[in-house]
Amino acid sequence: MNRNLKKELKSSFQAPPPTDRERFLKQLRYPKITYREFLLAQLPYIRKRIWIASAFIVFLGWMIAFRLSAFQYLSGNGLKIWSISSVLPFLAVMTITEVYRSCAYKMAELEASCRFCLHQIITARISILGAVNFIVLILLLIFINQISAYSLLQTILYTIMPYLCVCAVCLWLLNRIHGSDGIYACAAAAGFVSVASILCESLVTVLYTDLYLNSWLTLFAICLVMIGFQLHKFAKKLEEKQWDLSLTW
Repeated sequence: MNRNLKKELKSSFQAPPPTDRERFLKQLRYPKITYREFLLAQLPYIRKRIWIASAFIVFLGWMIAFRLSAFQYLSGNGLKIWSISSVLPFLAVMTITEVYRSCAYKMAELEASCRFCLHQIITARISILGAVNFIVLILLLIFINQISAYSLLQTILYTIMPYLCVCAVCLWLLNRIHGSDGIYACAAAAGFVSVASILCESLVTVLYTDLYLNSWLTLFAICLVMIGFQLHKFAKKLEEKQWDLSLTW
């Protein structure tokens, strides 16, 4: 539908502002739930594979850092960290597709009709998954920094960049490809980034030197901006779905 036509329809069918809404809602007899309780209630709806994958990656990082000497071979520029950074894209794609699952399985309209709107549900799940991934990344960086020959800044960039790239690309894909096809495209993107990170560190080792540190920082900033922009665009789409559903009530 034309964007201008959407705006006109929205303005034409805009509901009048409610009067005395707060007093009316307080008089209703319904089970009350705090946002904290709602946030915790979303935990069972996140598939167990996410928690298993997160725990496995943390365990793998610990093994590489302190147990398995076979992974700790050095090159001229220090420890190769591809064994961790090449796995993180798959954690990213699992997280992004978990958030997108409502749309992929055509459950968005049902969740949008609940007491908490679709936007709040998705925000809650993003908050939970984001917190878990943040903890995973922090633990991995602590492990890797113990044995890495790179500086802390380089370790952070080289480890997290594949993860951020996949997050940015997956959000871009899911905003353009609908249904299960978007999930397949994200899986392909994760595989490509994972293989590319391995090949780059194995064949183009000059990229992992101080000479290209500013380029890594620029790419890091670009990925963060793209993730923020695509998340904002995704949130706008959720609001449009909520408004479209309201026309059928």
